[in-house]
Amino acid sequence: MVCEYTKVRNSLEFTLYFIFKTKRVPDDGCYGEDIDDPIVELLPLTAGYDISPDSMQEENTKQNGGLDKLEEAYLERPESERSSSLSDPDIRCGYFTYSPDWLQYWNNPKSLLFFLCCLSMVQGFVVNGINNVNTSTIERRFELPSSRVGTISSAYDVSAAILGIVISYFGSGRNKPRLIACAAIVMSIGSFMMALPHFTTGPYQWGQNSAEKCKDPSIVPECTTNSDLQNYLYVFLLGQALHGVGGTTLYIVGVALLDDSVPASSSPMYVGVLYAFATLGPALGYIVGGQFLNIYVDYHVADSDGTGLSADDPRWVGAWWIGFICSFLLFLVFSLPLFGFGKELPTAKHVRATRVSQVHGGKDDKDLIHKDSNDRSLREFPKAMWGIISNPTFLLITLAGTGEGLATSGFATFMPKLIQNQFGITASWASMLGGLMAVPGAAGGQFIGGLVCKRWKLKIQGMLRLNIIVCIAAMILDTVVWIRCPEDSVAGVNIQYNISNNEMMPQLEHSCNSNCSCSTEFYEPMCTEDMVQYFSPCFAGCSNGFLNGESYTNCTCMHHRNSGIPKTMTATVGRCKSDCYLLYIFLPLLLFAIFFRFMQSPPALSATLRCIHDNQRTFALGIQWFIARLLGTVPGPIFFGAIIDSTCLVWQENECGDKKSCYIYDNASLSSYFFIILVSVKIFTASMFILAYKIYKPPSDKCITTVIKKPEESNGFDSICSPEPKSDSTTVV
Repeated sequence: MVCEYTKVRNSLEFTLYFIFKTKRVPDDGCYGEDIDDPIVELLPLTAGYDISPDSMQEENTKQNGGLDKLEEAYLERPESERSSSLSDPDIRCGYFTYSPDWLQYWNNPKSLLFFLCCLSMVQGFVVNGINNVNTSTIERRFELPSSRVGTISSAYDVSAAILGIVISYFGSGRNKPRLIACAAIVMSIGSFMMALPHFTTGPYQWGQNSAEKCKDPSIVPECTTNSDLQNYLYVFLLGQALHGVGGTTLYIVGVALLDDSVPASSSPMYVGVLYAFATLGPALGYIVGGQFLNIYVDYHVADSDGTGLSADDPRWVGAWWIGFICSFLLFLVFSLPLFGFGKELPTAKHVRATRVSQVHGGKDDKDLIHKDSNDRSLREFPKAMWGIISNPTFLLITLAGTGEGLATSGFATFMPKLIQNQFGITASWASMLGGLMAVPGAAGGQFIGGLVCKRWKLKIQGMLRLNIIVCIAAMILDTVVWIRCPEDSVAGVNIQYNISNNEMMPQLEHSCNSNCSCSTEFYEPMCTEDMVQYFSPCFAGCSNGFLNGESYTNCTCMHHRNSGIPKTMTATVGRCKSDCYLLYIFLPLLLFAIFFRFMQSPPALSATLRCIHDNQRTFALGIQWFIARLLGTVPGPIFFGAIIDSTCLVWQENECGDKKSCYIYDNASLSSYFFIILVSVKIFTASMFILAYKIYKPPSDKCITTVIKKPEESNGFDSICSPEPKSDSTTVV
């Protein structure tokens, strides 16, 4: 195929064209109706029209590593060095009418990436870090079961799913940077709402005025319900919903903005860096939030030393609210630079001119992709949505992300709780360790996933093959959840009060404490000399205390534990200390499990962006997030919370019998349930990637545009078009 010639009128214009590829082939040029983005291969002056694939590859290699490096060098130059763009007010950096030249230094993809990384890090810090760290603390402080606390995380995804698809459809052609800045303001309000319950409730009541020793059974406690604390759940739901509105805008519009501004070969790397920082945020949230939990919740009202509680006491509640205040301020700070960007970056026009379409089958709905997104109407919404969903490659990748979202969101929400219960450590230390593993694991996996795609210039099929391998590796490493320390021996819970008792199921209520009028309203564990733990002094049948209430004696159930042998035993307040070191085997394996679980994200996202036309990508991301959240990340935390609640052995119950939060879990059941869920999801995810790999059809025809010199015309240059060779020797951007 030979196309009409495009004149390049002078040698200076050709030089700019050769170095920076600044001239775009006209829309009615050589590449025809089915190819929307030509790939431009530039050759030095030649009199022989040598445009064979071998010579083109050789020239690309000679020119400083090929066209990718030339294109990237152009894109990385500051806007101030490309004076042709300074006159366009829509792409200049500035605030209102103030847009000085020195601000244009930041008007490039790397600066945009930096500010988006900062914003995504804060978003991850609060949504997936501070919120997850505070899971068990909020349960204890507001008397909520895990299944209800799981709805807090799901509220983020509900609002993100509903509004994300609308934002992606109508907002894809708007001022994307300022839309992201407005999203930061919304997330700032959400963080403030999350901290608000602390300032509107009274001091934390942990049972300091209730005696947990054996009481007179003739005194019947009054049944009083206190539902006010549980009602604050709806405030948390509202705060997370606002986080969801801002978060979905950041990851749908922000990723599309980056992809519009950099070459296709660099896009996975940019997205990988963004997602690495997005996962660095939760890691920092785990670490910093864990430190905040070492501070007493009401430290500004009462000193923790005066309460008699320490951080390793199961009744301890840390300062969960400080992290939300920090994120409230950081969102405001990082929104300011994004308000200064224009509608698009100066590089966006050049990227559109030089990108090759990898749309599945090479087919698009031309009525939709060529329509300005500002002119889209609600009537076209179903047609546009069906056009994207009917793309089988897109749909299968989305279903894979849905399954992955269910497992990842649920596991991330309750990972600190899992570590805390399986290894008998404090909530703050569990959060710290989880964060230390998440930093190199999640961030490193995201970065390496993007780096592999860039290093080997993977196309869609290569990305899908990579994800299949990564899924298999992650599935093997999910066996890490079987590692746990032996469960504490708690009398009346998992062992009998009396060794000679042959009852099938232990019960807290026993003849040794039947006259003590005990309840599970407050948890005050105590440990005996023979490493047997009791739920409270009351359930141990203790009537006397000494040494400032830290030790108990004259406990009737301890005598029964020793088969009735008269022996005076002493029990110390607190859980029994364990010498288990399996935690240090669990943590490295957890790191690699997280690494491979997150490594698939950049390739999957890049494959999604490549199999959809440019003008549909923002909307496609909105649809993908809608499906993944509706079927994955929304039910994920609720599902995991319900599973965790099903393993509860001892509930916190008041005098009226109302269940609140759980005190003691069956750790063996926790491990088995987590393993079954994680492995089942990985099998499903790998199956979806395999089907996508088999079904995907790359475009059959592409056009290569070559600029050469005509021997008979010394003052001009012409463009010749030909079908792309079937060999792999031609460099593709």
